[in-house]
Amino acid sequence: SGRLRTNRGETRAPACPVAALPDNADNKSERDRLETELTQYRQTYASLLQSYEQVRVAEAGSYSNVIQVDPATVPIKPIRPRVILNTIIAMVAGFLLTVGAVYLVEEMDDSIRGPDDITRKIKLPVLGLILRHDTQEGNLITIEQPRDPVAESFRSLRTNLQYASVDHTIRSLLVTSPSPSDGKTTVAANLGVVLAQSGQKVVLIDADLRRPRVHRIFNVPNRSGMSNLFVQSSISLDGSLQKTDIENLFILPSGEKPPNPSELLGSGKMSEILSFISEQADVLIIDSPPVMAVTDSSVLAPRADGVLLVVKPGVTKLAEAAQAVEQLFRVNANILGVVLNEVDLSKSRYGYYQYKGYYHSYSAYYGTGKKKKRGKSNHRSKNKDRSIEQEPESISPSAVDSE
Repeated sequence: SGRLRTNRGETRAPACPVAALPDNADNKSERDRLETELTQYRQTYASLLQSYEQVRVAEAGSYSNVIQVDPATVPIKPIRPRVILNTIIAMVAGFLLTVGAVYLVEEMDDSIRGPDDITRKIKLPVLGLILRHDTQEGNLITIEQPRDPVAESFRSLRTNLQYASVDHTIRSLLVTSPSPSDGKTTVAANLGVVLAQSGQKVVLIDADLRRPRVHRIFNVPNRSGMSNLFVQSSISLDGSLQKTDIENLFILPSGEKPPNPSELLGSGKMSEILSFISEQADVLIIDSPPVMAVTDSSVLAPRADGVLLVVKPGVTKLAEAAQAVEQLFRVNANILGVVLNEVDLSKSRYGYYQYKGYYHSYSAYYGTGKKKKRGKSNHRSKNKDRSIEQEPESISPSAVDSE
């Protein structure tokens, strides 16, 4: 603005000398010079005046319309991180991730989960449900703890087998499983004990010529057994049939391991052996290899009056069980039903509610809820102290499913 006032004064200053000059020929050149300067000053003044107006407009537009209401204060606590909010978000996210992981694991798990998988998908009745218990060799729970709910479940299995085939008496029972780790030998041994305790003469045959275990459970010698009978011209059980400390229970061990088990078990000699033994016993229980591992069970199944399939929930694959059943049906085997072995009742989401109440009621009635720790003593030396009194039997809840 100072330059604008200076220029304005300079613009007006030459006007006085130009007016004061006389109008003659001598002063013409001076007048022209002064008029030229006046014109230049006026142009400069107009340009500065325009620039000044633009500056004023720019200054007017740069003013802020924000009004301060309160003065800014220093916060007394940090605004980040928000601990409570972050904790809640983490808990919700963790819960959702856990639910998703559990759902994914359940969907990927193709093992048998409970009785519903047997009745709905495999279309077979559940004849027994055996709880998880100690399965050390030489410690059969039907002998060590006859009042335990697990021992009672084997008696329920015995009763259900009697009702599984009313028209035809079961004289020979083949016990097998889809996979090697289902516990079929333990089920066969305990079932043989409870059948012998009912007064029937039982012969437990170890037809697993590849991995025999029955002689270890009952602590009997295995020098002579099933394999020796195949080379005899006339069948004789002397030296092969072993008597146990359980009354009415006899063991026919496997004997020496032959090089061709499937051919021996599928031969006509095997039929003669079974017929000869059945004449001397009320019930034959045949412990055979797993169905999916070898063909031994498939060649033995048609020779038995009934087949009992043992599965372990959480271990046995549903596809393996279904394929084993299909293979047994293909050879015209009479499958009586399925036994769920080593069941964990704590997994109530798998449909064990009715069985859990049954076993808890039994434990409360007989006072067997708490088990004392057993030693590794042989049950042979305690047989006299373990004789149990026979009682009337009632059909367990699983018997209803089998009808």
